[in-house]
Amino acid sequence: MAGRKVVFGDVEINIPEKLLSVGVIPIIAVVLILWLLTGVYSVGPDEVGVVRTFGKVTRVAQPGLHYHLPFPMEEVDTPKVTEVKRTEIGFRHIGNQQFRKVEYESLMLTGDENIVNAEIIVQYKIKDAKKYLFNFVGPELTMREASESALRTVIGQHSIDEALTTGKFQIQEETKELIQQIVDKYETGILIVAVQLQSVSPPKQVEASFKDVASAKEDKNRKINEAQGYRNDIIPKARGEAQ
Repeated sequence: MAGRKVVFGDVEINIPEKLLSVGVIPIIAVVLILWLLTGVYSVGPDEVGVVRTFGKVTRVAQPGLHYHLPFPMEEVDTPKVTEVKRTEIGFRHIGNQQFRKVEYESLMLTGDENIVNAEIIVQYKIKDAKKYLFNFVGPELTMREASESALRTVIGQHSIDEALTTGKFQIQEETKELIQQIVDKYETGILIVAVQLQSVSPPKQVEASFKDVASAKEDKNRKINEAQGYRNDIIPKARGEAQ
């Protein structure tokens, strides 16, 4: 059949004369232009553009207006690399300052074989967009499991007194460091920004007993301080009288 050959890249199309007579060339030209325009994309100030050519990452685009070859030759992902995300362990925020406890995550064993209820917030962001997009499957679930595992490990290395009182800051820092080691090991492209201990407390079943023990310790310290004060007062007087 007589006609005209039109070439689009490696594809050659034979257009019959009858179609040419009704002006199909302008229609094809318009469709081609519209298809080419689909390659224009914008990267926001808080994003990076990761361009894939036939599925393989070929370049990373910085914020601004850019162009990539139209689908299916190239595609682009624009993850937000400055956004700080969060993972909650031991509880879930359900809005309006309301929280739901998740005890199977928060109940942990300390180094001296006591049980505590520990809740943390892990804040993180993307430091390597390519690794985050293609090495990190199920980011939320993975971060939650890594954070819970790290916290259990750290709590298990400290006594209950440290977990409830003086060791909280150290536990936070050690947990942050351990989570970073875990996500780096699996090349997730994640940076741990902060770990915040929301609450460390004894389980509800024994909370009253812990309060009694804490109160007894306070009474003990008060008696010791009173005795030392009396000692510091009476001994100098006695020495003076002896002289």
